[in-house]
Amino acid sequence: MKGINLLKRKWPLIFMSTVMFLFLFGTISASNYKVLAAETRTINVTGDGEVNVVPDIANLSLGVTTEDSTVDKAQQNNSAAINKVVEAIKAAGVAAEDIKTSNYYINPKYNYNEETGTSTIIGYTVDSTLNVTVKNIASVGNVIDIAVANGANNSNGVTFGVSDYEKYYNKALANAILNAKSKAQAIADTLDVKLSTLTTVTENSNGIPSEYPVFYDSSSVKNSGGQGTTIETGLYKIKANVSLVYQY
Repeated sequence: MKGINLLKRKWPLIFMSTVMFLFLFGTISASNYKVLAAETRTINVTGDGEVNVVPDIANLSLGVTTEDSTVDKAQQNNSAAINKVVEAIKAAGVAAEDIKTSNYYINPKYNYNEETGTSTIIGYTVDSTLNVTVKNIASVGNVIDIAVANGANNSNGVTFGVSDYEKYYNKALANAILNAKSKAQAIADTLDVKLSTLTTVTENSNGIPSEYPVFYDSSSVKNSGGQGTTIETGLYKIKANVSLVYQY
């Protein structure tokens, strides 16, 4: 009986000790949570950078379309015409490795009879297209004129590029980082907080050159007054984008 009475007297002490332990543990845990939350407060920003460069490379799409009643004849005519164009632009200073065939199509031509509702093949069209890289940007108009004068009768346009693209992209990337840092600082100043550690830097752009096409209709190209075709290169825009994460 005496042992049971002692046990009964200890139960309140055990209960109170347990309550105090849970209270203290909860207080410490909550305090640690608040500290952790304070340490992981972040400001996330993105930045854009751009560099404008005068292009020094042009890619021309030049082609020949021929038609004839038979596929063999249409092919022969096309082959002779495109070879003439190739030899002419080589003579104008374009290297052989900068000329490649990008497309070659053979399509039948049909005549539709409304009375019978039937279609009959009346001939064939052959299209061949060259992708020509001109590394002397000042000669682009002249190369086009020579190609047209020697039989080129279609084009998908001109695209411009920059030979040392990576150098200019890195400048755009640096500008993007400065832009993001400026945004982060503006946010911190407005919130009256101090930027701490830069925890994450992400390059969102891929650094792959983008082409900016300028289309023209080869059938309307004219050598007016001996001036030749004029192609305006404009400015090549190289862009970059980054994301930064700061603690505060």
